[in-house]
Amino acid sequence: MIRRFLERAIPNQSDGYRRLVVRAYAAVAPLILGPALHHLVKGLFAAVMGRRERRIEHFLDGAVLWGERVQRFTRTRVHQFGTVECPPAGHLILLNHVNELDFAFDCLVLRKPYLANETIKRTLFAYWWMRGMGSQVFDQRQSRTIARSVHALLAALPLRSYIVYPEGGNSYGETIRPLRKGMLKLAFEHRIPVFVVLKSGLASFQEQQRDNVVGYLPLGTIEPEGFSDWMAFRTHIHERMCAEKPGLDARVRALRAG
Repeated sequence: MIRRFLERAIPNQSDGYRRLVVRAYAAVAPLILGPALHHLVKGLFAAVMGRRERRIEHFLDGAVLWGERVQRFTRTRVHQFGTVECPPAGHLILLNHVNELDFAFDCLVLRKPYLANETIKRTLFAYWWMRGMGSQVFDQRQSRTIARSVHALLAALPLRSYIVYPEGGNSYGETIRPLRKGMLKLAFEHRIPVFVVLKSGLASFQEQQRDNVVGYLPLGTIEPEGFSDWMAFRTHIHERMCAEKPGLDARVRALRAG
């Protein structure tokens, strides 16, 4: 029964990869009862006291511990080709989306909340923790929910930046897929700068579950003011990501071979 569920949830992948995903997310419970317990307690106390920013910091620290745990048991080397220093506030952080392990390593390296879609609500604990670390759920089901989501995002941006996966879903590969309209059109219309980061190596886990190399490369900030419309803005970002990705892939492969 469990195997059939995983085949539906993670189609066209090996049993070894599916087991790795289960292990990565199952690691959350013992982590909370152990090394991350003090972050949970402090985060809940901050929430009760109305200290929203302190609550977010504690939950983000707990998410970093999860990333470190996954890194250890997969024996992964994480390398930054230039320090990834995400702007603390006012930006959308655009990042390519590879597979189910993205979240653990992105929590570890970027340490920022997410802009997630409404499907995250199906996983109650993950939804609760993501909300605790300041993530926003962008509900695109109706015009009313979209307007509410946009309002919440614009109100929160002066306080923090958010991770966005502009491809809209897992690629299960190292090729940058076309970028969806939603967040880039919103960024252009509201003059929200984007900070672009590329990563490489996550697809290797689908074939080999240990001893991989994951690399991150910051491409810097792109301001929407320099473009005539949101389509030109999106095209520029996509072309930049596609142009830089092969070089990053080659550097990660070289580290892995060495």
